[in-house]
Amino acid sequence: MARLIPLAAKESTAAQLLDMSVREFRAGVAAGHLPAGKDIGGEVRWDTGLLQRIITGELIDGNEEVRW
Repeated sequence: MARLIPLAAKESTAAQLLDMSVREFRAGVAAGHLPAGKDIGGEVRWDTGLLQRIITGELIDGNEEVRW
């Protein structure tokens, strides 16, 4: 059975998904390289789909005309 990836992840899980320590993840968020989490019912969670699109380069601004 396939392992499920959550739609929204707590900070430590989001860091694990990116193979980062929580400290590295927080630094990336603070520097603006990674998005801030969203408050969902008083708990902060990160959109795992958004993190995946960032890592794949899908959300890079200015490369719309680049053909790979």
